[in-house]
Amino acid sequence: MSYLGAVKLRTAAGAAAVACSIFLGAAACAAATPDVPGRVVLARAEGDALLIWDSTAEVAAIVSGKLSDADANARLEHDALRVLAAEQAKITSAKTITVRVVFSKTGDVSPVYGSPTFAGVERYATVEIQGADASSDRDKWKELPDNATPPAWVKFDVLGELPPR
Repeated sequence: MSYLGAVKLRTAAGAAAVACSIFLGAAACAAATPDVPGRVVLARAEGDALLIWDSTAEVAAIVSGKLSDADANARLEHDALRVLAAEQAKITSAKTITVRVVFSKTGDVSPVYGSPTFAGVERYATVEIQGADASSDRDKWKELPDNATPPAWVKFDVLGELPPR
């Protein structure tokens, strides 16, 4: 690997973007939405559709804002629904649609580069809705304000842990 390539891999966000480009191609790694930072990969477009959202920037904002777990989960759930709404047109037919919320973890500070090292990817949560509910915009889920509770039929499961705040 060239020196320039190593510099690009220094940060967790850079590593996630490079991995996305290498493994999936640049076209598959689209920006989430103007309102939601991060990248989205459409991994499966039919059947049980799957979107993977790199929420690293959003998790960093949660950590710096010292949000409680409940507030952080509410924010990530709303943002995952925004990601789903933005990407729904690319999903051809789906029984269910899942947004997998992941973020890059950082490790110890590298003595060579003086920046945190990449320590893997945390699979934090999933948001799942039925394809028919997504298509019909049941309960106007696409226009939910930030302070509104998502409908009960939206399934939000926390699988991992957020960084300490």
